[in-house]
Amino acid sequence: MPAPTTLLHLAARRAAPAVASRHAAAVRPFQSAAHQDNKLRLKGENGEVVPAEHDTLHENKEYLEHEKNLRPIWTALRGRALLNEPTLNKGAGFTFEERTTFGLCGLLPYEVHSLEQQCKRAYSQLQERPSALAKYTFLSSLRDQNIVLFYSLCLRHLNELLPIIYTPTVGEAIQKYSTIWRRPDGLFLSYKHRHQLRELMLAAKRPKDVDLIVVTDSEGILGIGDQGVGGILISMGKSNIYTLGGGIDPSRILPVVLDVGTDNPALLNDPLYLGLRRRRIRGEKYDQFVDKFCDIVRQEYPQAMLHLEDFSSANSMRFVDKYRHKQSIFNDDAQGTSAVVLAALASAVGVTKSNLSDNRILVFGLGTAGLGIADGIRNALMLEEGLTSEEAKLRFWAVDRPGLLTTEHTSSLRPGQEHFVRDAEEVASWTRDEEGNIPLLEVIKQAKPTILIGCSTMRDAFSEEIVREMAKHVERPIIFPLSNPTRLAEADPADINRWTEGKALMATGSPFPAVVNPNGKSHKVAEANNALIYPGFGLGVIASRANRFTDGMINAGVGALAKLAPALEDPDESLLPALHDLRHVSVKVAVAVANAALQEGVAQLDRDEPFVEEEIRRMQWDPVYRPLELVDF
Repeated sequence: MPAPTTLLHLAARRAAPAVASRHAAAVRPFQSAAHQDNKLRLKGENGEVVPAEHDTLHENKEYLEHEKNLRPIWTALRGRALLNEPTLNKGAGFTFEERTTFGLCGLLPYEVHSLEQQCKRAYSQLQERPSALAKYTFLSSLRDQNIVLFYSLCLRHLNELLPIIYTPTVGEAIQKYSTIWRRPDGLFLSYKHRHQLRELMLAAKRPKDVDLIVVTDSEGILGIGDQGVGGILISMGKSNIYTLGGGIDPSRILPVVLDVGTDNPALLNDPLYLGLRRRRIRGEKYDQFVDKFCDIVRQEYPQAMLHLEDFSSANSMRFVDKYRHKQSIFNDDAQGTSAVVLAALASAVGVTKSNLSDNRILVFGLGTAGLGIADGIRNALMLEEGLTSEEAKLRFWAVDRPGLLTTEHTSSLRPGQEHFVRDAEEVASWTRDEEGNIPLLEVIKQAKPTILIGCSTMRDAFSEEIVREMAKHVERPIIFPLSNPTRLAEADPADINRWTEGKALMATGSPFPAVVNPNGKSHKVAEANNALIYPGFGLGVIASRANRFTDGMINAGVGALAKLAPALEDPDESLLPALHDLRHVSVKVAVAVANAALQEGVAQLDRDEPFVEEEIRRMQWDPVYRPLELVDF
């Protein structure tokens, strides 16, 4: 049966495992029983078990010394040609034997330095850069020279460098793309070349060399809107996270920008602008262009996952819904965001030992993100817990620009909001503000929500009065101020923690410092970062060669991530695993996704055995120097 096209049944179904296996059992996201294996455990140098929060990826011997990294790479390149190939270049890391074999003596300083030494040098150079943008350009240059060194450095300092190589710094780089541009990377598909798309794509990378295509049309970039051709950097940024988190070989990822013009006057008037200098193509011509691209991917790259990124809110899920029954396609803005929030919510519900249907849910801000998250929860209530549409609606209160959404707002509702309105007669006696709207505080007083989700981009909207009022009526309030960047968050977790006396279960959309509970224990607040889940999605699709990315596969990944919440062992801990465990999280998510693909019959593999973690681990690309062997082609 084809997967439904409605937005994100992420926690809506119980995903049955393909085969009963201790390695790959499907997880019911909202079960309240305690889970096993909630924290990742890694082997230290002496074989001791090291808690995940004290481990760094580069110290993990399994990661550094996996047997697959001992297999040589064959190449016919020698001398400067080898040094100029970033996927093979080792810089000072070439051994003396390799220098002799490949004609590198005299082209490099004499001493051989380990990858760790090179990372220390690069990190020292990075620290000398005066701004985040300067650090970004340094790292981009490093990637252009030495792929292994770039990814190894980023993995060793993941928490510190993630905001540099991705959001928020990449947003600044995108806005200045035509100014800071040095070297092309990725694939630029201009509307002017619409009749040559197939030839251009096949010339860029052969189908057998591509596992993942990340594409944007640059209209909805990171909350800064239309950025034209500079959007290629968002495709590259997502590609970097797929490699860092999922271990997907960077040489097998194709970042793409669909350059259909721009409506950004600053770009159109910039003499240095590098993109198609015209107003953005819209309507039927735009649809035909995107449709042609998706068709080519399906026909020529049938095993590749297609990731759509930062399309406008009107287009982001439209193409996913159109093509999801034909090919493996995914939109991180909608599906990834909802998935990681649902995983955090599943963890919180597990801590409170309740069912999702026992909760009263208030969503503050019902725009694209809020609506996507609300839809995911609503579908979970209906399909996981058996509620009808009307019964699910009764669990929700939605507050948007006109205050609490009720049936009196029917004529002004945006598509999808109708599922979350209350009957106007039900709230007729509630207090209204001077504009005649029912404000957030009044909804808190009257509805007594147990879950409060913020997607409003209204800084400090969750005031002390609002949080304290909510905490009066629930033992463990679940409060997610998800708006980002940090300056737009509805509340600071430290304040929420203080106002609830350490009882709130929290997740945020941006990183915040740890908070201190009344018992003096430091508590890491969960960051609902999409990076925790979409690299595992991609890895699972690639491992299973899935020709579709189904709701069941997404649901399995959500369950696997929720299972790893430290809070399920210790209620005072985070609702999501830490970002520095990203590679290990991605393996577990990928196993669940790949086995769901087998169970649903969308895996293009002839196998009966379920995937296990070691098998997925062997598929990951690691940023380590593998031995080189000279061959004549």
